[in-house]
Amino acid sequence: MTRPDAAGPGGPESGFTLVEAMVAIVVLLVGVASVANLMVVAASSNTVANQATAAATIASQEIERLTAIPFDQLVVGGDLTADASAGPVDFWADQNLPGVGNIHTRWVVVATDTQTRFIQVRAEADGALTGPRSRADFTTIRSCTSTTIGCPP
Repeated sequence: MTRPDAAGPGGPESGFTLVEAMVAIVVLLVGVASVANLMVVAASSNTVANQATAAATIASQEIERLTAIPFDQLVVGGDLTADASAGPVDFWADQNLPGVGNIHTRWVVVATDTQTRFIQVRAEADGALTGPRSRADFTTIRSCTSTTIGCPP
């Protein structure tokens, strides 16, 4: 004897319908697409972060190099938005770092008076999408006040 409420073969509880299976597949695909998008965004952000770190390191090295130049030999000029040169002196440099790519650096030295120099350095990765996002800007002021070591009066 069987119970009248028991589901037998072909009853209403015997399996999934095609509509239920399709809905489950759509929900699964939405989840997988979201995770795939997160992976792409994470990889892009990681690349930009690596380039920004490299740009900050290169800009820091360049500003240290410029502050190490004797005051009377520091050439005034440059441009942060375009590559500039003053005779044999270039106010820009490229450095290709393995695993990161090319870092482009520009600097400008402004003489505010005979004893003060305003120095700005900008470094960023090459690329339309990563350039501005990886930018590093540094600024310093150099002054020379001792005429015994060659500073202008």
